[in-house]
Amino acid sequence: MSFKDVIEPGVIVSAFALGTIINRRKASTPVESSEDTDEAAVTTNSEGDRDNEDVVYKYGTVTESTVPKRRKAIHSRLLNYFPFLMEIWYWLLTYWIYQGLRAVSARAIAGNKAVFHQAYIHATQILWLEHVLHIDVELSVQRFVLEKAPWLMPILATIYYSHIVLGVVFLVYCYTFLPRWRYQNIRRTLAMENVIAFVIITAWRCMPPRLLPEEYGFIDVLHTDNDGGSTWTQNKFQLTIAAMPSLHFGNSLFVAFCLHRFSPHLILRLIAPLWPTSMLLTVVATANHFLLDAFVGTCVLAAAWKWNRVILVLLPIENLIFRVLRLDKPEDPQDDNIETLQPLLGERE
Repeated sequence: MSFKDVIEPGVIVSAFALGTIINRRKASTPVESSEDTDEAAVTTNSEGDRDNEDVVYKYGTVTESTVPKRRKAIHSRLLNYFPFLMEIWYWLLTYWIYQGLRAVSARAIAGNKAVFHQAYIHATQILWLEHVLHIDVELSVQRFVLEKAPWLMPILATIYYSHIVLGVVFLVYCYTFLPRWRYQNIRRTLAMENVIAFVIITAWRCMPPRLLPEEYGFIDVLHTDNDGGSTWTQNKFQLTIAAMPSLHFGNSLFVAFCLHRFSPHLILRLIAPLWPTSMLLTVVATANHFLLDAFVGTCVLAAAWKWNRVILVLLPIENLIFRVLRLDKPEDPQDDNIETLQPLLGERE
């Protein structure tokens, strides 16, 4: 077990723990009677999504918030006090279901020469198309880094393996500083992205440049015996012929897009583009992806952002699990925040 195998999980656990603590629910204030105030009672779905809500104004009537609630079970109270625990659960489901399906796929095709030969054919087709488009720069970029700036390769390796860690930190940040409806769009987009990507890598398997025969000139600099790689990205269950699309680049671009467009902190909006820029250089210089892989990864991300609400079809299953566990979903502290009405009134972007 390498040093990275300890650091990566440790940083993820620490980020989730920090997110849980800083987003703990503060002591709630007494709810005022609707007879004294004119408030908007907002009807939400069970996830708390507000994209297509109907605002219903009730005047001088008893709303659900004024009705005494039953005492919740201890595990429901714990979840209500630490609502970010739900986000950890969502992340674990999204990540491990995706990785689990990739692992099953990897074992299913292990030793299947026909499948790997087809992945090789697809890789050569990409090289041919890039040559026609005059964008076949992968080999030149890798040779330049190895020959002119070899000191840069360890930095690129760190960037490559920081993919998951930075994604977790990004989710904690968005949950903490963005309106909840916006955060839920982001979370669902990442889940939908995995669904679309898995369909593509299963239907159109493609070999990365690093696995092409030696005559193509590419060198695998991240998965050698000396380097050791990472347990998260190199093991017997790793699906190696899954270059198309590049989620490394797609996710990095999504992080930059969200921070640049939605972050309340100027410094993050300014430096956000550096992440996808460095990731694109990384996946090309390390021979893990073609340029067209990054382009398709961008298209997958755009489709996932547009159709992220498809993930809501899973809500009945989630609600069933909660009923079986006799668990109540946490009351979101942002429910009383006027910013959550923004999707209903029109976004000012």
